Amino acid sequence: MRVQQLHVGVGSTLGPLTIFPVWTAGPGQLGISTGTHADIVVTELASGAQVGKLTVTNNGPRPALLLEGELLEGGQQHRTCARDVVLGAGETRDIDTYCVEAGRWQAGETNHRRQGRRAPLNVRAELVSRTEERGGAGPQDRIWERVRRFDAARGPSATSSLLDHLDAHRANRRFDVADAPNPIEGQRGVVIGLGRQPLLLEVFGTHTLFRRHYRQLVESALLDVELLPLHLRGAGAMPGERARDFAAAVQAMNFGTFDDGLAAVEIRQHGALRSRNVGGRTGPLEGAGIAVALPDRQPELAHLTGWNTRHPLMEIA
Repeated sequence: MRVQQLHVGVGSTLGPLTIFPVWTAGPGQLGISTGTHADIVVTELASGAQVGKLTVTNNGPRPALLLEGELLEGGQQHRTCARDVVLGAGETRDIDTYCVEAGRWQAGETNHRRQGRRAPLNVRAELVSRTEERGGAGPQDRIWERVRRFDAARGPSATSSLLDHLDAHRANRRFDVADAPNPIEGQRGVVIGLGRQPLLLEVFGTHTLFRRHYRQLVESALLDVELLPLHLRGAGAMPGERARDFAAAVQAMNFGTFDDGLAAVEIRQHGALRSRNVGGRTGPLEGAGIAVALPDRQPELAHLTGWNTRHPLMEIA
Protein backbone atom coordinates (compact mmCIF):
# COMPACT_ATOMS: atom_id res chain seq x y z
CA MET A 1 0.00 0.00 0.00
CA ARG A 2 1.50 3.30 -1.14
CA VAL A 3 0.77 6.96 -0.64
CA GLN A 4 -1.43 8.31 -3.39
CA GLN A 5 -0.08 10.95 -5.77
CA LEU A 6 0.82 14.13 -3.87
CA HIS A 7 0.77 17.65 -5.32
CA VAL A 8 2.54 20.49 -3.47
CA GLY A 9 1.44 24.09 -3.93
CA VAL A 10 3.08 27.45 -3.30
CA GLY A 11 4.34 28.06 0.23
CA SER A 12 3.40 30.83 2.64
CA THR A 13 5.32 32.05 5.69
CA LEU A 14 4.14 32.54 9.25
CA GLY A 15 7.13 33.73 11.22
CA PRO A 16 9.83 31.05 10.86
CA LEU A 17 7.29 28.50 9.52
CA THR A 18 6.90 27.86 5.81
CA ILE A 19 3.58 26.16 5.05
CA PHE A 20 2.95 24.43 1.72
CA PRO A 21 -0.52 23.16 0.78
CA VAL A 22 -0.75 19.52 -0.33
CA TRP A 23 -3.37 17.81 -2.47
CA THR A 24 -3.68 14.09 -3.06
CA ALA A 25 -5.58 11.85 -5.42
CA GLY A 26 -8.38 9.61 -4.18
CA PRO A 27 -12.17 9.57 -3.74
CA GLY A 28 -12.13 12.11 -0.90
CA GLN A 29 -15.12 10.65 0.96
CA LEU A 30 -14.70 8.33 3.96
CA GLY A 31 -17.67 9.07 6.23
CA ILE A 32 -15.44 9.60 9.28
CA SER A 33 -15.81 12.25 12.00
CA THR A 34 -12.81 13.77 13.75
CA GLY A 35 -11.66 16.63 15.95
CA THR A 36 -14.27 18.40 18.03
CA HIS A 37 -16.96 17.24 15.59
CA ALA A 38 -16.48 13.65 16.81
CA ASP A 39 -18.58 12.70 19.83
CA ILE A 40 -15.86 10.81 21.69
CA VAL A 41 -15.85 10.45 25.47
CA VAL A 42 -12.51 9.83 27.22
CA THR A 43 -12.17 8.47 30.76
CA GLU A 44 -9.68 6.76 33.01
CA LEU A 45 -9.93 2.95 33.04
CA ALA A 46 -12.82 1.63 35.13
CA SER A 47 -10.51 -1.02 36.60
CA GLY A 48 -8.10 1.64 37.86
CA ALA A 49 -6.21 4.51 36.27
CA GLN A 50 -3.03 3.75 34.32
CA VAL A 51 -0.60 6.28 32.87
CA GLY A 52 -0.39 4.43 29.56
CA LYS A 53 -4.09 3.69 28.97
CA LEU A 54 -7.39 5.53 28.66
CA THR A 55 -10.89 4.35 27.70
CA VAL A 56 -12.51 6.01 24.68
CA THR A 57 -16.12 5.66 23.49
CA ASN A 58 -17.56 6.91 20.21
CA ASN A 59 -21.10 8.09 20.93
CA GLY A 60 -21.56 9.42 17.41
CA PRO A 61 -23.41 7.80 14.48
CA ARG A 62 -20.33 7.46 12.27
CA PRO A 63 -16.81 6.09 12.68
CA ALA A 64 -14.49 8.57 14.37
CA LEU A 65 -10.75 9.25 14.07
CA LEU A 66 -8.52 10.13 17.04
CA LEU A 67 -5.11 11.37 15.93
CA GLU A 68 -1.67 10.48 17.14
CA GLY A 69 -0.55 13.40 19.30
CA GLU A 70 -4.09 14.56 20.08
CA LEU A 71 -4.21 15.93 23.63
CA LEU A 72 -6.61 14.33 26.11
CA GLU A 73 -6.88 16.94 28.82
CA GLY A 74 -7.80 16.51 32.47
CA GLY A 75 -8.39 13.26 34.29
CA GLN A 76 -5.69 12.27 36.73
CA GLN A 77 -3.08 13.79 34.38
CA HIS A 78 -2.96 15.12 30.83
CA ARG A 79 -2.20 12.51 28.17
CA THR A 80 -1.59 12.34 24.46
CA CYS A 81 -2.88 9.66 22.11
CA ALA A 82 -0.01 7.31 21.21
CA ARG A 83 -1.18 6.48 17.68
CA ASP A 84 -4.06 7.01 15.27
CA VAL A 85 -7.28 5.27 16.32
CA VAL A 86 -10.51 4.65 14.42
CA LEU A 87 -13.61 3.91 16.52
CA GLY A 88 -16.83 2.56 15.07
CA ALA A 89 -20.20 4.04 16.03
CA GLY A 90 -20.87 2.97 19.62
CA GLU A 91 -17.44 1.35 19.99
CA THR A 92 -15.53 1.47 23.30
CA ARG A 93 -11.84 0.64 23.48
CA ASP A 94 -8.83 1.09 25.76
CA ILE A 95 -6.13 2.97 23.87
CA ASP A 96 -2.42 3.56 24.42
CA THR A 97 -1.43 6.98 25.74
CA TYR A 98 1.54 8.88 27.09
CA CYS A 99 1.63 11.39 29.92
CA VAL A 100 2.49 15.02 29.09
CA GLU A 101 2.22 16.27 32.69
CA ALA A 102 4.81 14.51 34.82
CA GLY A 103 4.09 16.43 38.04
CA ARG A 104 0.38 15.67 38.60
CA TRP A 105 -1.53 12.52 39.51
CA GLN A 106 -4.91 13.67 40.79
CA ALA A 107 -6.83 10.75 42.26
CA GLY A 108 -10.57 10.73 41.70
CA GLU A 109 -10.51 12.77 38.48
CA THR A 110 -11.76 10.43 35.77
CA ASN A 111 -13.07 12.46 32.81
CA HIS A 112 -11.01 14.09 30.10
CA ARG A 113 -11.72 17.03 27.80
CA ARG A 114 -11.15 17.01 24.06
CA GLN A 115 -10.53 20.33 22.35
CA GLY A 116 -8.92 18.89 19.24
CA ARG A 117 -5.52 20.25 20.28
CA ARG A 118 -2.29 18.55 19.21
CA ALA A 119 1.04 18.14 20.93
CA PRO A 120 3.88 20.25 19.50
CA LEU A 121 5.88 18.61 16.75
CA ASN A 122 8.99 17.89 18.82
CA VAL A 123 6.81 15.86 21.22
CA ARG A 124 4.76 14.18 18.48
CA ALA A 125 7.92 13.03 16.72
CA GLU A 126 8.73 10.77 19.66
CA LEU A 127 5.46 8.88 19.12
CA VAL A 128 6.69 7.42 15.83
CA SER A 129 10.39 7.21 16.66
CA ARG A 130 12.06 3.82 16.48
CA THR A 131 15.15 5.14 18.25
CA GLU A 132 16.69 2.51 20.50
CA GLU A 133 16.32 3.13 24.22
CA ARG A 134 19.17 5.22 25.55
CA GLY A 135 20.46 4.21 28.97
CA GLY A 136 17.17 2.52 29.82
CA ALA A 137 15.03 5.52 28.81
CA GLY A 138 11.79 4.31 27.22
CA PRO A 139 9.30 6.31 25.11
CA GLN A 140 7.53 7.80 28.13
CA ASP A 141 10.80 9.08 29.61
CA ARG A 142 11.81 10.55 26.26
CA ILE A 143 8.45 12.33 25.94
CA TRP A 144 8.87 13.84 29.40
CA GLU A 145 12.35 14.89 28.30
CA ARG A 146 10.88 16.66 25.29
CA VAL A 147 8.22 18.40 27.41
CA ARG A 148 10.97 19.60 29.75
CA ARG A 149 12.51 21.40 26.77
CA PHE A 150 9.66 23.89 27.11
CA ASP A 151 10.26 24.17 30.87
CA ALA A 152 13.83 25.17 30.06
CA ALA A 153 12.92 27.55 27.21
CA ARG A 154 9.85 29.21 28.75
CA GLY A 155 10.24 28.75 32.48
CA PRO A 156 8.98 25.77 34.45
CA SER A 157 5.35 24.72 34.70
CA ALA A 158 4.25 23.76 38.21
CA THR A 159 3.46 20.22 37.05
CA SER A 160 5.72 20.13 33.97
CA SER A 161 2.50 20.33 31.97
CA LEU A 162 2.59 20.63 28.20
CA LEU A 163 -0.91 22.11 28.38
CA ASP A 164 0.32 24.93 30.62
CA HIS A 165 2.89 25.88 27.99
CA LEU A 166 0.31 25.76 25.19
CA ASP A 167 -2.09 27.95 27.19
CA ALA A 168 0.61 30.48 28.10
CA HIS A 169 1.85 30.58 24.51
CA ARG A 170 -1.67 31.20 23.21
CA ALA A 171 -1.95 34.24 25.49
CA ASN A 172 1.47 35.70 24.64
CA ARG A 173 2.48 34.35 21.26
CA ARG A 174 4.52 36.43 18.86
CA PHE A 175 2.90 34.93 15.76
CA ASP A 176 -0.86 34.47 15.50
CA VAL A 177 -2.34 31.28 14.07
CA ALA A 178 -5.12 33.45 12.62
CA ASP A 179 -2.53 34.78 10.17
CA ALA A 180 -1.85 31.30 8.76
CA PRO A 181 -3.05 30.79 5.17
CA ASN A 182 -6.61 29.55 4.91
CA PRO A 183 -7.17 26.02 3.62
CA ILE A 184 -7.62 25.93 -0.14
CA GLU A 185 -10.47 24.06 -1.80
CA GLY A 186 -9.73 20.35 -1.87
CA GLN A 187 -6.53 20.68 0.16
CA ARG A 188 -5.76 17.57 2.20
CA GLY A 189 -2.46 18.30 3.89
CA VAL A 190 0.61 20.44 4.40
CA VAL A 191 4.38 20.36 4.33
CA ILE A 192 5.83 22.43 7.16
CA GLY A 193 9.36 23.75 6.99
CA LEU A 194 11.38 25.28 9.84
CA GLY A 195 14.82 26.81 9.40
CA ARG A 196 14.70 26.24 5.61
CA GLN A 197 14.40 22.48 6.14
CA PRO A 198 11.30 20.28 5.84
CA LEU A 199 10.11 18.99 9.18
CA LEU A 200 6.94 17.07 8.37
CA LEU A 201 4.29 16.30 5.80
CA GLU A 202 0.84 15.59 7.19
CA VAL A 203 -1.92 14.43 4.86
CA PHE A 204 -5.50 13.22 5.32
CA GLY A 205 -7.86 11.13 3.24
CA THR A 206 -10.34 13.98 2.78
CA HIS A 207 -10.42 17.76 2.79
CA THR A 208 -12.82 17.79 5.74
CA LEU A 209 -10.57 15.63 7.92
CA PHE A 210 -7.65 17.96 7.13
CA ARG A 211 -9.65 21.10 7.83
CA ARG A 212 -10.74 19.82 11.26
CA HIS A 213 -7.08 19.69 12.39
CA TYR A 214 -5.26 22.32 10.35
CA ARG A 215 -5.34 25.28 12.76
CA GLN A 216 -4.42 23.12 15.73
CA LEU A 217 -1.43 21.74 13.80
CA VAL A 218 -0.13 25.21 12.98
CA GLU A 219 -0.72 26.45 16.53
CA SER A 220 1.27 23.59 18.01
CA ALA A 221 4.11 24.16 15.53
CA LEU A 222 4.35 27.80 16.61
CA LEU A 223 5.25 26.62 20.11
CA ASP A 224 8.07 24.53 18.61
CA VAL A 225 9.58 27.73 17.20
CA GLU A 226 10.66 28.68 20.72
CA LEU A 227 13.02 25.68 20.79
CA LEU A 228 14.85 26.65 17.59
CA PRO A 229 18.33 28.21 17.80
CA LEU A 230 18.25 31.91 16.92
CA HIS A 231 20.12 31.40 13.65
CA LEU A 232 17.42 28.97 12.46
CA ARG A 233 14.55 31.26 13.50
CA GLY A 234 15.90 33.89 11.14
CA ALA A 235 16.92 31.57 8.33
CA GLY A 236 14.09 32.63 6.03
CA ALA A 237 11.51 30.73 3.99
CA MET A 238 12.10 27.15 2.90
CA PRO A 239 12.46 26.77 -0.89
CA GLY A 240 9.59 25.04 -2.65
CA GLU A 241 11.96 22.54 -4.23
CA ARG A 242 12.76 21.11 -0.79
CA ALA A 243 9.06 20.73 -0.02
CA ARG A 244 8.46 18.92 -3.32
CA ASP A 245 11.48 16.64 -2.81
CA PHE A 246 10.27 15.77 0.68
CA ALA A 247 6.75 15.03 -0.59
CA ALA A 248 8.23 12.78 -3.29
CA ALA A 249 10.13 10.82 -0.63
CA VAL A 250 6.95 10.36 1.42
CA GLN A 251 5.03 9.30 -1.66
CA ALA A 252 7.63 6.61 -2.38
CA MET A 253 7.01 4.87 0.95
CA ASN A 254 5.44 1.42 0.79
CA PHE A 255 3.45 0.17 3.80
CA GLY A 256 2.74 -3.30 2.45
CA THR A 257 -0.67 -4.78 1.76
CA PHE A 258 -3.72 -4.10 3.90
CA ASP A 259 -4.89 -7.70 4.40
CA ASP A 260 -1.88 -9.95 3.98
CA GLY A 261 1.00 -10.87 6.26
CA LEU A 262 1.46 -10.78 10.02
CA ALA A 263 0.32 -7.17 10.23
CA ALA A 264 -3.17 -8.29 9.20
CA VAL A 265 -3.84 -9.42 12.79
CA GLU A 266 -4.04 -5.71 13.67
CA ILE A 267 -6.99 -5.05 11.37
CA ARG A 268 -10.06 -3.80 13.23
CA GLN A 269 -13.66 -4.00 12.04
CA HIS A 270 -15.99 -1.00 12.48
CA GLY A 271 -19.17 -2.07 10.70
CA ALA A 272 -18.52 -1.76 6.98
CA LEU A 273 -15.26 0.09 7.60
CA ARG A 274 -12.00 -1.63 8.53
CA SER A 275 -8.81 0.03 9.79
CA ARG A 276 -5.19 -0.75 10.52
CA ASN A 277 -2.20 1.31 11.58
CA VAL A 278 0.71 1.70 9.19
CA GLY A 279 4.30 2.79 9.71
CA GLY A 280 7.76 2.54 8.28
CA ARG A 281 11.14 4.14 7.83
CA THR A 282 13.26 4.86 4.76
CA GLY A 283 16.61 6.46 5.58
CA PRO A 284 15.92 9.66 7.54
CA LEU A 285 12.21 9.59 6.68
CA GLU A 286 9.81 8.11 9.23
CA GLY A 287 6.10 7.69 8.57
CA ALA A 288 3.08 6.64 10.64
CA GLY A 289 -0.66 6.78 10.19
CA ILE A 290 -3.81 4.74 9.67
CA ALA A 291 -5.36 3.13 6.60
CA VAL A 292 -9.01 2.22 6.07
CA ALA A 293 -10.86 -0.11 3.75
CA LEU A 294 -14.46 0.25 2.57
CA PRO A 295 -16.46 -2.28 0.53
CA ASP A 296 -15.75 -2.22 -3.20
CA ARG A 297 -12.87 0.26 -2.80
CA GLN A 298 -9.14 -0.06 -2.60
CA PRO A 299 -7.71 0.52 0.90
CA GLU A 300 -6.51 4.08 1.39
CA LEU A 301 -4.81 6.25 3.98
CA ALA A 302 -7.10 8.21 6.28
CA HIS A 303 -4.12 9.96 7.88
CA LEU A 304 -0.34 9.91 7.50
CA THR A 305 2.53 11.95 8.90
CA GLY A 306 6.00 11.80 7.40
CA TRP A 307 8.89 13.11 9.52
CA ASN A 308 12.37 14.34 8.64
CA THR A 309 14.29 12.74 11.51
CA ARG A 310 17.42 14.75 10.65
CA HIS A 311 15.77 18.08 11.37
CA PRO A 312 17.49 19.86 14.31
CA LEU A 313 14.22 20.05 16.22
CA MET A 314 14.05 16.26 16.29
CA GLU A 315 17.36 15.84 18.07
CA ILE A 316 17.37 15.06 21.77
CA ALA A 317 19.47 17.58 23.69
